[in-house]
Formats: sequence, C-alpha cells, structure tokens
Amino acid sequence: MQPGDIVFAHSNGIAGRLIRFGERLRWKRGSVWNHAAIISRIEDGVAYVIQADIRGVNEAPLSSVGSYITMEPPQGCDRVAVVQFAQAQVAAKARYSLGSILSIAFDIITPNWFPEVRRDNTWICSALVGEALRFGGWLHCWGSVYCVTPAQLFDALH
Repeated sequence: MQPGDIVFAHSNGIAGRLIRFGERLRWKRGSVWNHAAIISRIEDGVAYVIQADIRGVNEAPLSSVGSYITMEPPQGCDRVAVVQFAQAQVAAKARYSLGSILSIAFDIITPNWFPEVRRDNTWICSALVGEALRFGGWLHCWGSVYCVTPAQLFDALH
C-alpha cells in the first residue's frame, strides 16, 4: 500500500445500500463496492485516504471506510499527481453533493441523452477518484466522470 493507490470500500449503512441498489437497477448486477478513495499518505504505520463523503472532500484514516481493498493506479498513471489533485480538492474545501447523487439516481431511470445536473465545486467519491486519475494521466472514456459509480470505476480499473 502506498500513496496514490485506489481504495474500494463496502459499507452496510443506508447510503452504501442505496448506491448498490441503484447500480443493480441500472446494470442488472450489483457490486460489492459502494465507495472509492485515494491513499494520500502513510504516517506512523497508519494509512490515510482522501475521499468525498457527506462531510465533503476530506482526509481520514483508512480504517474509517469499512471493509476495503486497495488497487494500484493504472500503469503510466502518475501517483504523485493523483494525490496532488485530491489534496487540492481538500484544500479548496470541495463539497460532497447530494444533488449529484440525486442526479445519478435520475440518470439511472432516464435515457442516456437526458442532461445531468450537478453543482460546481462538488464531488461524489468515485468522480473524485476518476478525475484524480485523469489528472495523473489515465485517460478513460466516460460519458461523464461526474456520474461514474464506484462499480463502474472498479470495473474500468479491474
């Protein structure tokens, strides 16, 4: 485990269950993972992650995310740049967006051509990780990185 690694987490709270339920509705299959984060640093043997959660974009001990796996970023992706992007979002006090979550829920039940709605300077966990990876040099063709679910991100990296 090292800074720049990607974390996929599973929680049994209501938000985690709703995310997995929505993924099953749209893609007819579920996912174990309902949260994504980035390892930002390891200090005194404790790993920290940068994540977007209900408190906004923040840094917290890895132990706070529930059960998880870690994954190296794709080959050629600059780990330092990934962490720098995520740290910039913490410094900018970027917010978590329930509006974006509702937009994704709306996207699940509407045709793909229907416009998405989201507020500026807001993130959901998987979009934050996807955009950090793009900043690090990993280019993936998303319809919209702002509506990528943890399951879609996991599948793209796996």
